[in-house]
Amino acid sequence: MNRKEVSKKIQKVTDGILSSLVDLVLWNIFYFYQVGVSGSPGRVSRAEFLAYRDLQKFNYQSIKQAIYKMKNRRWVKDNLTLTKEGMKRLKSFFPIYFGERKWDGNWYLASYDIPEKRRKHRDILRINLKRLGFGEMHASLWICPFNFLEEVEKLVTEYNLSPFVILAVSNKVGREESKILANRIWNLDKINREYQNLIKKAQSKDLRDLIFEYLDILNRDPQLPKELLPSDWLGEKAYSMFRKYLRLFP
Repeated sequence: MNRKEVSKKIQKVTDGILSSLVDLVLWNIFYFYQVGVSGSPGRVSRAEFLAYRDLQKFNYQSIKQAIYKMKNRRWVKDNLTLTKEGMKRLKSFFPIYFGERKWDGNWYLASYDIPEKRRKHRDILRINLKRLGFGEMHASLWICPFNFLEEVEKLVTEYNLSPFVILAVSNKVGREESKILANRIWNLDKINREYQNLIKKAQSKDLRDLIFEYLDILNRDPQLPKELLPSDWLGEKAYSMFRKYLRLFP
């Protein structure tokens, strides 16, 4: 099996959250030896570990090499418990759950018209707007209910984009009510249906088998203030089911 095939298998198993065998093995070590199976952290035989669904698709030698690399990078100890560095590595894949966030009633806007010859910097700005939680209202017009304009300003200054970028604050954007606007921009109804389906699956499946599906949804959830969410929003309920995993990463 070549590297590309391995990568495809891993992305399929983890809903795109992980991309390398090293990280997949690291996650499984965390689950088996620190979260624990049936409430018994560390009481797992090597055979049980290697036979688990996520790993049985890969040969023993590949997994052994992955463990060797993790030890080399000081992500795990000899007894297969994660070090601080290993926990930090694993944490980097997990979307953060922010809990309830207050809204001051304002929208924070970033609009840009960056020339094609500076496409690279335009892409950097767009990627960072998305990372900060901005949603695209129209082409080159992004909005967010949280004030991250200072962070955006730093990027604008760093890449000398001031002539091409306008930042603004407004308590109303467009003709729609803010709640309707948020639903349209972030497609909240679709995300809520995904949470609903996940909660339904959890009634008959082990949560361990659904963790990556949850993380994939959480990664796309803008975690907006409750004033902007559908009245039947299920994000908090879904988090309460999986929080034991996320809370292990302070």
